[in-house]
Amino acid sequence: MKIKFCITLMFVGTLVSTVRAQSNDDPTARKLYLDFGGSVGIFIPYDQVKNTNTLLGSNAMTALQLNYHQNYFIKFQFGQTTVDFQSQNDFGTINSLINAKANSTNLGLNIGYQHSFGRWQPFVLAGAGASFIDVPSTSFVNASITVNYTTFSGTYLYINAGGGINFKVSKSFIFYLEGQASTIPQLPNKSSTHLSGISTMIGIKAPL
Repeated sequence: MKIKFCITLMFVGTLVSTVRAQSNDDPTARKLYLDFGGSVGIFIPYDQVKNTNTLLGSNAMTALQLNYHQNYFIKFQFGQTTVDFQSQNDFGTINSLINAKANSTNLGLNIGYQHSFGRWQPFVLAGAGASFIDVPSTSFVNASITVNYTTFSGTYLYINAGGGINFKVSKSFIFYLEGQASTIPQLPNKSSTHLSGISTMIGIKAPL
């Protein structure tokens, strides 16, 4: 039992020493370094439905960023946008109303520039990628007088640009605020275009 206890103490001691050694090494001082993190925020579509409540959504994103000399970076981001969806269709004497959610899963690559002022580090970025969308839809079958409720799915080009600011809390922890404007230009001009808009996010990341 004592041997197991001693081995456990040795393991814990080695682990603590390793963590301390790593903490003394500032990753951002390297020529190339990665940081990994995530953010959540609010999504506001560009176009809104007239005479209805303002549509709002949410945005969650995970990102892996390759930094060069602390100034230039390439950012791989993966996220999902969810927005309130409202659609009304009249099929003769039948009135169809949908009040649900529309989703867009976005996979993109950005390039950007950032510059440090002490602990603060403003940045700008722009990029493109693929957007996988799921939007509620309706259709009417005259033969059976039936309204079909389905989900319209598709893959489209996704373009985004934005900026924000990092705040370096410590060598291993960064807090940041970011805003991104995004659009899915090839979507048909209908209610599903509410997946293009502005995101305001708050997040954390850590240099690796």
